[in-house]
Amino acid sequence: MVWDTNAIIFFLQDLLPESSKLSLLKELNRRDQYYSIITEIELLSWKKLTEKEKLVISDFLSHFKKIELSEDAKDETIRIRKKLNIKIPDAIIAASALVQGQELLTHNQKDFEKVKGLRIFNPMEL
Repeated sequence: MVWDTNAIIFFLQDLLPESSKLSLLKELNRRDQYYSIITEIELLSWKKLTEKEKLVISDFLSHFKKIELSEDAKDETIRIRKKLNIKIPDAIIAASALVQGQELLTHNQKDFEKVKGLRIFNPMEL
């Protein structure tokens, strides 16, 4: 499963329902989890990020596999952007999930629902 930026924020800030958090903890232990390089950029580029928060985020991400922007993901991003009117970071995240053959965990379902073939799960509803 590819975790969108908001899913990681909700998890780390303990904003998820208890059932969702337990479900995600099981998922973390059951199989590989992923995040896009865009998510790392979004998380670590927040202007008010403290050193402690940076360490918490980095530690959390160390349990995931990072999806770099490969040629396949780049090509898929271009295809998505040409077809749909979504922001480039969201197109990259969607393309990353599709290229990896993974579903996307995001609270921003509206941003991704137009992407054909992308399976979406809302972390608030697990």
